[in-house]
Amino acid sequence: MTVKTRITLFIVGAGFVSSVLFSIVVFYELIEQPFELLDTVLKEEADRRTRMIVKKQRESDSGRMDSAYEAMDKYWIEIYEQDAQKMVFQSGLAKSVKLPPVKPGSSAIASTTIPREQINLDQDSSREVTFRVRTFSIELDGRAFVVQIARSMEKLDEEIWDLVFGILAGFIFSILALIVIARFIAGKILQPIGRIKNLAQAISEKNLEERIPSGEGQDEFSELARTINRMLDRLQYSFVRQRNFLFDASHELKTPLTTIRLAVDEIGSLDEGNLPSLVRNNFLRLNNQVLRMERLVKDLLNLSSLETLSSIDPKPVQISELLSSLAGEYRFLADSRNIKIDIRLPKGLVIQGDGEKLHRAFSNILGNAVKYNVDGGQITLTGDHSAAGLAVTVTNTGPGVAEAEIPRVFDQFYRVEKSRSIEHGGSGLGLSIVKRIVELHGGTVKFESQPGAWTRVTVSLPRRRDTTSP
Repeated sequence: MTVKTRITLFIVGAGFVSSVLFSIVVFYELIEQPFELLDTVLKEEADRRTRMIVKKQRESDSGRMDSAYEAMDKYWIEIYEQDAQKMVFQSGLAKSVKLPPVKPGSSAIASTTIPREQINLDQDSSREVTFRVRTFSIELDGRAFVVQIARSMEKLDEEIWDLVFGILAGFIFSILALIVIARFIAGKILQPIGRIKNLAQAISEKNLEERIPSGEGQDEFSELARTINRMLDRLQYSFVRQRNFLFDASHELKTPLTTIRLAVDEIGSLDEGNLPSLVRNNFLRLNNQVLRMERLVKDLLNLSSLETLSSIDPKPVQISELLSSLAGEYRFLADSRNIKIDIRLPKGLVIQGDGEKLHRAFSNILGNAVKYNVDGGQITLTGDHSAAGLAVTVTNTGPGVAEAEIPRVFDQFYRVEKSRSIEHGGSGLGLSIVKRIVELHGGTVKFESQPGAWTRVTVSLPRRRDTTSP
């Protein structure tokens, strides 16, 4: 999970909890207001009805009410005179519907089933009607009354459900909006990290002098950029020291190796037949090791000089002629092992590059194709060109390279089979030199192999390139 996603989830989670708490408070406040309003209306209606009854009784001097009052509107009302414990008024709805008694000063919610054709209280198809029931103690003209009054809540229920759906819809919309906003905010927060990552990825051993702009800010991102820059300073210092040491050490080894080589050649000029067998064997081993050391030092100097280069002087290079000449040079070595070289190069393969360096690169590739081949094997050298550039492929039979080893074949001093490399005098620098030369020309090199079958190296070069190295 990315940091951006985690920040988004954190913001959405915090917003979700806040929205839930806010919605609960708002719902509670909104749901209480209709009940409070309904209770107030019931209290006012109870007082009004009681005054009307007392007034009517006083005027008619009768303990009974007119049927017109009994059938008034949709309130459920029963009024008792507290002392006499007798009912002085019962509404028409109260005569048709029985509701449970409620203690004075209390309220309750009661439900009962009423057919719509009997009384229309806006009930739905379930015919169940919910009432808000209140009981009041009222004193009027020295008389005490108990009034139990109720009102249908069908309209209120609809309003409550509308309120619930409205809150849920608003809640869902707010969460969706919060996700979008949180994603945008997370992106803005991590934008400096993205720039630092892109710049850090662009910095390699070829451009260690590059640095990440940190600015003058004191925030965490500026401090991170300065920390990475300090780390790059240390890396660059170590890399330059290592490269200079490698170059200086290789250069210093040339003189003693030359002296040793001259001494070995002088000894070799003597009649080996007069030398004891042990001395002759030691001399041959010494001669082989001196040759190997000379090749190693030469490769180290070549690689060090290539690493210090940042550009080349491009000139027209006849790749077809260069490769044909190299194939001719290695043909004698291949013939000694009965290895067939098959050349399939179209004429006119020309690019802008450094002919000497390209000669060295393809020489290393062909040399490996011959050395790491089997007796009686085959080498195929092909070329293909297009408007963008050309591709040269060298394929040879042989033991091949395991798939796990392929990503490391271009590493310096890496050898797949140490015993075979020592036997053939390999130093582990040949393909590193090839890769660097190809990079200087703006191209790419690809290594493929099938263990026990074949190995293929493909070099892709552009026809033209800038003189600045990548």
